[in-house]
Order: sequence, then structure tokens, then C-alpha cells
Amino acid sequence: MATSQFRASDTNVSNLQPRKSSQPAAPPRRILVVEDNIDAARMLAVLFSGMGHRVEYAINAIVALDVAHRFLPEFVFLDLKLPDAHGADVARQLRRNPQLAGARIYAITASNDEADQKRALAAGCEAVLVKPVEAKVFETLIAGD
Repeated sequence: MATSQFRASDTNVSNLQPRKSSQPAAPPRRILVVEDNIDAARMLAVLFSGMGHRVEYAINAIVALDVAHRFLPEFVFLDLKLPDAHGADVARQLRRNPQLAGARIYAITASNDEADQKRALAAGCEAVLVKPVEAKVFETLIAGD
């Protein structure tokens, strides 16, 4: 099943294939997906892997911080509503690590809550993406060095 949008409620990830693009692929990147919905996390991992990137994912803040310090991602796609922390707090902690200074952190949320979005931006996120996010948006962000 090819798709260009991702919803947290999507559950069938076994047949997901990345969308074919007419643009040249971005060079392989290290991408960390932080999403508490395991199906959504896996779906994004499949998408990014299909684009040729190395991907790790975490379903909570504690694991995300551990993986980030080990994996040193170049891109982090970070859900704001995690079970154990707000995504902005995770972003702030990632920004404290000098080895992650160049990482691009993008908040992802299903909410249009302006306060949440401002909090994420103030914590060091590049932008806030509101779900569902089209695959083309991810491709553009990753390619847009």
C-alpha cells in the first residue's frame, strides 16, 4: 500500500512502500523517529529506510535520549505528546549535547495548540509539523540541507 500521508491510527505497516519521487534521493542520513504510537513510528521508519536512510525509533523520551546519544542522528522527528515527557523537553535535552548541535529537530503533533508549538520552537525545534504529514514534506526537509 503506497501512501503519502501518515496517521497515528494507521496500523498496517507490513505492506507500506515509500513513494517514488522524481527528485534525486537525498544522501543517506541518520534519522531518529520519536513517536509513542508504535505503528506510526514503524511506518515512518519504513518510509525513511525506503529512501535509503539509517533509522532508529523510540516510543518514549527516556529511550529517545538514550538512542540519540548513541546513534547521533542528523534528523529527529519528535512527537510532542509522549507518555513520559513533552517533546519540547526532549528537544531541549538533545540541544544540550554538543554532538547533536547540528541535528535538525522537527516536532510532530496532531494538535493545533499554539502554546505547544511555541514551546517546541523555543526548545530548539526547526519547525512544527501537524499530522498527517505528507511523505513529500519529509523528503523535502531531509533533502533541504
